[in-house]
Amino acid sequence: MSPYMSFTFAQAVARHRSSARVAVIEHSGAIQAFLPFETSGQKTAVPIGHPMNDLQGFIGSGAPIDARAVIRKSGLRGWYFHHAPANQECLSPYYHLGSTVRAPVIDIGSGYESYVGGHTRPGARRLSEKKRALERRLGSISLMWRSSDAGHFGQLIRWKSGKYGGAERFFSAEPGALKIVQDIATSDSEDCAGVLSVLCAGEQVVAAHLGLLGPVGLCSWMPSYDPDLSRFSPGLLMWMPLIEEASERDVARIDLGYGQHSYKFDLANDSYPVAGGAIWASKLEQQAWKVYRRFRYGRRIIHKRAPD
Repeated sequence: MSPYMSFTFAQAVARHRSSARVAVIEHSGAIQAFLPFETSGQKTAVPIGHPMNDLQGFIGSGAPIDARAVIRKSGLRGWYFHHAPANQECLSPYYHLGSTVRAPVIDIGSGYESYVGGHTRPGARRLSEKKRALERRLGSISLMWRSSDAGHFGQLIRWKSGKYGGAERFFSAEPGALKIVQDIATSDSEDCAGVLSVLCAGEQVVAAHLGLLGPVGLCSWMPSYDPDLSRFSPGLLMWMPLIEEASERDVARIDLGYGQHSYKFDLANDSYPVAGGAIWASKLEQQAWKVYRRFRYGRRIIHKRAPD
């Protein structure tokens, strides 16, 4: 189960957002599944933790689910999902046209050496040159797997906010969002533990990565780096030490998430399909939105992999 679908993730969101809910699906008195969501006005809902939740869907035993009935009985008009595992059959009738993409994964179940030996990374030689140049300037590269230093967390957020202005506006507009990230970053629960890794060159922190560790592996959540050192690509330099350390800690896979960035596919040696869509309680409204989207978007692909 993904950390995004964990009790710990839902609990962290619920502590800071009163809109958090969990639908409980039962049959003959037995619980079959859960659907975490957040209400967002006009009786519509989005995935819990939106937009910080990279994987959504029903959490359960795999028993058949009438997704529309769940939305209706939850008192909702509709529920939007953005990236749900494409193997959830109950959601497949509600996918948006052209929304299915591959989510890249680093499979290190056979060990780090096997991964390196069996996977060619474009640009690896150039990256090695940048690593040597950075080490000449600041000192040897080293990775701290899990930092509890509040200063490292603050640095990650500042870098993230500076690189992506939307992140700064998001955290400023909703202080609860930053508290959610802080709660999860310091969690040590088995289903969703925060792992804040930092890359140092000499004594200086040059990149940081906040991941979510769960039973199936590590999910990449919030990576960033020192923009003043961007010519050395410290964000990319972090990945191989991080992958090696994860393998030594018996982490079998690293889920890089749905973002179609080329560097993710350069690192990945596996992937799985995800899709976005919406479920409307009313069949009429479902059909109306389907017609609207077809009129607006035609058959063009809504999500694309970024060009290399």
